[in-house]
Amino acid sequence: MISILYVDDDPYLLELGKLCLEDTGEFHIDTVESARDALDILQHRDYDAVISDYQMPEMDGIDFLKILRKKNPTLPFIIFTGKGREEIAITAFENGADFYHQKGGDQDTQFAELSHKIRKSVEQFQTKLALREIMIQFHDYIKTASDHIRILDNDGMIVCDSLSTSHILGYPEYFLTGKYAMDFIHPEDRETIITAFNHVRNRKNPGIPIDFRIRKADGVYIGVELIAMNIVRVNGDEGFVVTTVTTSEKNVPGWN
Repeated sequence: MISILYVDDDPYLLELGKLCLEDTGEFHIDTVESARDALDILQHRDYDAVISDYQMPEMDGIDFLKILRKKNPTLPFIIFTGKGREEIAITAFENGADFYHQKGGDQDTQFAELSHKIRKSVEQFQTKLALREIMIQFHDYIKTASDHIRILDNDGMIVCDSLSTSHILGYPEYFLTGKYAMDFIHPEDRETIITAFNHVRNRKNPGIPIDFRIRKADGVYIGVELIAMNIVRVNGDEGFVVTTVTTSEKNVPGWN
């Protein structure tokens, strides 16, 4: 059962949310009416996820999120608010929220969608934890490897990177961890790489090398050859172990 701390200054909404979510049989909900009380509780008890309103007295949901992220950078966090302004959603994501969900509308639909986002955020968190365990197992090999060796989660986020990658590409050590690999691939090559990863996912790529260009810290793109034939299955999801070898350096202007 998924344990959740639900924070809102409206007791009626807390009661309604607890009732609707626990009615699914998937969740156990503890409720609290202020972010400060929530922070106190989180010092002594672990939860699988946090749901928080945005507009609350003394400390709003974003400030709550900022403080929590300093202590726990990975705990799934969902902003659940009646405020629908786009800038609130952007600020929430910039500060580490996993999802943003707006209150209102049909009650059954509202909580069905919220339930889906809770499940998704917890699944993503558990997958990342499991991939990090794999990273630890590969750590000694990855640390000393001369090639670029990288573990990606199913969304393409870099979970683990060999130190040689930082040396070759010029980024600080661990800078690329937590970032999306596609963001560093030349725009003209991204579609090819996305297609290749889909083939790997569907077991259609027998380890055929693929050439593409990747951006260094100074904006220059270098040519690399990639093999992504190993798939790690974690919690029903997939993570890729990929190896790339530098083939050439291209003086291609950086893209903003």
